[in-house]
Amino acid sequence: MSFIEVENKVRSILSGVDIVKVSYEGPNLCIYVKRPTETVLDMAGEVAKTLKKRVVIRVDASSRFPEKNAAKIIKELLGDAIDDVKFENNGDVYIYLARPLREREIREISREIFLKTGWRAVIESGVPKDGVKLPRHEIVGVRQVYHQAYSQRAELMDLLAKYIHQEPVLKEGPITVAFLGAAMEVGRSAILVSTTESNVLLDCGLKPSQYDEDFPMLDLVDIDRLDAVVLTHAHMDHVGCLPFLFKYGYKGPVYMTDPTKYQAFILLTDYVELKEREGLQPSFSKADVEAVIYHTITLDYEEVTDIAPDIKLTFYDAGHEIGSAMAHLHIGNGRYNILYTGDFKYGKTRLLNRAVSKFKRVEMLIMESTYGGKDDVQPPRHEAENALAKHISETVSKGGKVLIPAFSTGRGQEILYVLNKMMDGGLVPRVPIYVDGMIVETLNVYLMYPHYLNPEVAEEIYGGVNPFTTSGNVVIVDRAKRVEDRINQVAKIAQSEEPAIIIAPHGMLNGGPVLDYFAQLAPDDKNKLVFVSYQAEGTIGRRILNGEREFVVRSLVGGESKINMRMEVVSIPGFSGHSDRRELMKYVEHIEPKPKKIALIHGEPSKIISLATSIELKYKITTVIPKVGERIRVL
Repeated sequence: MSFIEVENKVRSILSGVDIVKVSYEGPNLCIYVKRPTETVLDMAGEVAKTLKKRVVIRVDASSRFPEKNAAKIIKELLGDAIDDVKFENNGDVYIYLARPLREREIREISREIFLKTGWRAVIESGVPKDGVKLPRHEIVGVRQVYHQAYSQRAELMDLLAKYIHQEPVLKEGPITVAFLGAAMEVGRSAILVSTTESNVLLDCGLKPSQYDEDFPMLDLVDIDRLDAVVLTHAHMDHVGCLPFLFKYGYKGPVYMTDPTKYQAFILLTDYVELKEREGLQPSFSKADVEAVIYHTITLDYEEVTDIAPDIKLTFYDAGHEIGSAMAHLHIGNGRYNILYTGDFKYGKTRLLNRAVSKFKRVEMLIMESTYGGKDDVQPPRHEAENALAKHISETVSKGGKVLIPAFSTGRGQEILYVLNKMMDGGLVPRVPIYVDGMIVETLNVYLMYPHYLNPEVAEEIYGGVNPFTTSGNVVIVDRAKRVEDRINQVAKIAQSEEPAIIIAPHGMLNGGPVLDYFAQLAPDDKNKLVFVSYQAEGTIGRRILNGEREFVVRSLVGGESKINMRMEVVSIPGFSGHSDRRELMKYVEHIEPKPKKIALIHGEPSKIISLATSIELKYKITTVIPKVGERIRVL
């Protein structure tokens, strides 16, 4: 449909509305009206449904209240719930709250602000004041980067508008999928989907390792012809190479959810800072990380969005961590549909809902297979929690410390939530729970976006409770700016005579704050190391599980040192954010509609082969196992 036809359709649907201008801005169809009215708001949904476009309603600048007057009205409506307000030239006002509000309340207040001031309100919930005060400088940093780059964002949206909404030249050409990483391996996830019109990259991660970094095969990507990047979630094996694209000239958009935007910034900034403090050269700079942020376009779950002339993107809840998404690509007006799971959990956890399994169309399923081996069956969550309580109680009774390596987004918050519930219920002794590293910063994101969590946890947060600190035993270890201060922090905690629990990233002991504690606690057999997540090949975590007890580690506090490990080691797999073998098979059984082809990735070779064999035998679906660098023609 030509733009003239689109504009005429808009004016037809909104007949009687004084429309000043209709334009494309990035993936959005923007309608500027003379006056803010109930009618235009009520009819916006019909426009979006009819034209199958994301619709944004704004009031012409000549009719909007001056910023000072609008700010006064916003203050009257929200009072002390306001943390900060940012007005932008396009008619949007960003309102950052000091406490969480339900989505229904946000919609109602946004509507009222629009009708009273003419400004389109973008409202973001804040963190409940109850409980331990969390450091939030990284959260503020994201907002500063985003708003300071208004002109760059406006330019990006203008360029995207001209590209995305043009008619495809070739509508029947081939569709290919190239696997640039995470094929027959865990790590460096990156998948390039190409049509005759477009090239879209799904994830761009690094392979976990203590010393070396394995990049995806980005030499197969023509940066100048890359039209969009889609990020499923913020773990380094999916996002760690993303700033590298901007370093080498990528200027296009990155699509992700709102929680993922904050978590990605925190994770990538920490990566740069950690490398610099260790005297190493990071692969990219903070400026490259900032470029990711102001090139980000955030989408909600199940919000259909044009990202190329012939591709629509829809995110669905993946259940892996807050904001994690499955990416559904609708190609060529329905010619072909690809569902990429990213990392997903097909089972409800303490914090999250299970992954979505019902879609309108799916011809190809690209599915992670981390726990695809025939023996990869995780115990029920209650058994995992009972095992954790048992090991904590045993260690505390001996006067030892429990060290829990955890991913800063996902497992860290899940374990912290469980520990507080255990202490509140008298299931484990009340000892200090030290929380270190990015787990602290990313905890804000869980409190800012309750509607991404399961209803039980969301209600606690909406009620003003911080469910991650209810026990009163949580001690936040804020990141020290100087190495000397960091040494003192760790020594004070590790050398204390009192028992304690320590949660610190990274989850595979391949770097980060956890190594500072590990180096101090490992020689003492009173202490216990508890793994609660997957340990990839080549990481210290996997080497420990394989029986190694002597190795060299490099930590910020101790530098490079030889460790003779005497602390006890246990692994509790039931806390994983990945689907186990049974859940992976159930997902293939339950997904609607059934895909014609499945590609298995993100798993060790033996596990992927085992899972592929079982899928083909039981469900009779063609299942392929791509190799790194392989390109498959799907249509």
